[in-house]
Amino acid sequence: MKAKHAVILLALGFCTDFAAAAFKITHWRGTNELFFTAILLKIAGALLLVYKLITSRQLRGFMNH
Repeated sequence: MKAKHAVILLALGFCTDFAAAAFKITHWRGTNELFFTAILLKIAGALLLVYKLITSRQLRGFMNH
């Protein structure tokens, strides 16, 4: 998996969060599920991004200097 996939998951999480907030303001049903989905997407994206940063050879070299 590439780092761009993790960034895409994060972006989708934030977009879903924004849509859920807009739906919550208008009192639509199902917004709690949208918020939950947004949280899951953001957590998955953040974990994948951290994993890619930790396993990157360039970052390891940077942290050793």
